[in-house]
Amino acid sequence: MLSSRIPAATVSDDCPSPERQLHFVTPEDLDCAWDLGLFYLKLPDDLDLESARQFGSELIATDSPYREIPRYGELEGFVALENNQQNKLALRRKRWGQHYPAHIAAVGRQLDAIGIAIIHEVFRQSCIPEALWDLASGGYASGGGDAFLNFVHYDTRTLDWGLRPHTDYGFITILDASAPGLQIEICGEFEDVPTLPGHLIINFGEALKFITAHSNRSVNAATHRVVSQRSADPVRHGIVYFANPDLDGILWQFDAAGDEQGSSKVQDLFAQLESRLTETR
Repeated sequence: MLSSRIPAATVSDDCPSPERQLHFVTPEDLDCAWDLGLFYLKLPDDLDLESARQFGSELIATDSPYREIPRYGELEGFVALENNQQNKLALRRKRWGQHYPAHIAAVGRQLDAIGIAIIHEVFRQSCIPEALWDLASGGYASGGGDAFLNFVHYDTRTLDWGLRPHTDYGFITILDASAPGLQIEICGEFEDVPTLPGHLIINFGEALKFITAHSNRSVNAATHRVVSQRSADPVRHGIVYFANPDLDGILWQFDAAGDEQGSSKVQDLFAQLESRLTETR
């Protein structure tokens, strides 16, 4: 059963954000997380998601003013994807203060701190020299780069897939799931990822797999999907945080000796993945 194989980690919350660290109970748990590309993370004591969950649930109302937030490109703003059950309010970090209430923007910054702690541990395990972490991650490892904070709904009145199989294109995805529906592909078969009370779900994306590919310890990018929801549970809410490099930047690959092994424009790496996510099934 997959739920018994998904490791759980904690992130220290008794020190300032840049010094927070990710901890697994055993080295074997870390190895399992890196191979699956997915793990549970215990909610830090200082992260209050209840107000964010309330904010997300109120977006389903047709008269919510947040549904009037303008579109910025194809996937930012209030977005309704015609090929599946998903509606979402999605905003990049630079627009949190402009459009989100202050307490929601603050939650985004707390998720930033968690994302940085996770990517620091990935780099420690990779043995890529610390002086190169900022360059390799497009600035994310030092608090730059980019991030999205999304509030997602799956409406069962639209009879289609919740979200087709895909890998995320960024570094790290932090998911607060309110109901079952997420599945991960293991050996060609999709298996349920159960919700675990008091825990977030973390998965790694293609950009992190790319930059660690030539290191001492690479990560897997988890292929996953969200299945169509039953009518008995008409709307499934979720909060999703995406840790990304600068979308106009470049990703670099280094080995443990600090030698460059390759590079890619972020837009070139992401373009094919984005088309897979939005194409008609």
